[in-house]
Amino acid sequence: MRDLSGHRTALGFLYLGLSALNLLAAAGLAFVTWLVTQIATGRHRPAPVWEGLPVYVMAGFTLFVLWMALSGLAVGVGLLRGGRVSKPLALVLSILMLPTFPVGTVLGVYSLWFFSQEGWDAEPGMQHGM
Repeated sequence: MRDLSGHRTALGFLYLGLSALNLLAAAGLAFVTWLVTQIATGRHRPAPVWEGLPVYVMAGFTLFVLWMALSGLAVGVGLLRGGRVSKPLALVLSILMLPTFPVGTVLGVYSLWFFSQEGWDAEPGMQHGM
């Protein structure tokens, strides 16, 4: 079995970096959703209108991006600390990242490769002889 600790560290940093970008995207989407509600109301009503389908779709997409960011942070921290990582969660995230070319595609393919290797869950730094 190969030593995958270098790959584990690199993948952990990639997850953290991309998840930080996703957090920024979620904040931007939340602001745009708020802005759309302000424009839709014409600023004549005191409270924003949360009744329209576009606002629901934007809010749902914002929550989805936020979930991906927080899940990616959890996987990245787990990989870097050498702790337990949820393989199903990491696989779902890697599949969801595949269409986000180019960085998400690279991370998705790298994650799928890493989690398919024997010994991916071994403690970092442990080398097993043949």
